[in-house]
Amino acid sequence: MPLGPEHAEQILHGQDQSLADEVFGVRWEAKTLDAFLRRAGRWRADGPLREFAAMAPVGEVTEHAGAVDHVHSRRATAPAGRPDETGSGTHRLIGGGGIHLLGSGLDRGQAALTYWVLPAHRGRGLGARIAGALVQRARLEARIVELVLRIAPGNSASQAVARGIGARPLRTGHATVTERHPADAARLVERWTLPLR
Repeated sequence: MPLGPEHAEQILHGQDQSLADEVFGVRWEAKTLDAFLRRAGRWRADGPLREFAAMAPVGEVTEHAGAVDHVHSRRATAPAGRPDETGSGTHRLIGGGGIHLLGSGLDRGQAALTYWVLPAHRGRGLGARIAGALVQRARLEARIVELVLRIAPGNSASQAVARGIGARPLRTGHATVTERHPADAARLVERWTLPLR
């Protein structure tokens, strides 16, 4: 499901410095996050920039690691503790990710893939499931032939997720290719790729 303003509270209260550094570039503040989420909520489902919310039923994430199989297949949009659109239960935001066909360092046919897990839900394999669901979405689009992932050199958890979905670090000789972080030019990230076709 698209990431939107209804997820702001959970992101604000759930973010940590690691998430800010790796994915967002900065810690979100209420006003800037609200503006971003309102823009993201208006993006077309088939547009060049898409952000997704990974939702899971309250209680299932901590009780059953397999509960995240429901991510992207349920239409829950309400913050934790409120009924989802179908009125069938309560859901919470556990993470998310994006598929961007436009951006710095992307060629035609490439899309940047991002994925993230809120700190309270880490260590349960949910990042791999979120990334896997996003890869499945990308595979459905003929215009995307390769995914580009940008990962901090010391982020072994994200590197493991990337390897698990089949991505590999781009190398020049024996060195991994590095580039500027799209959200923070002061930091370098490794460039990983995943051919889809």
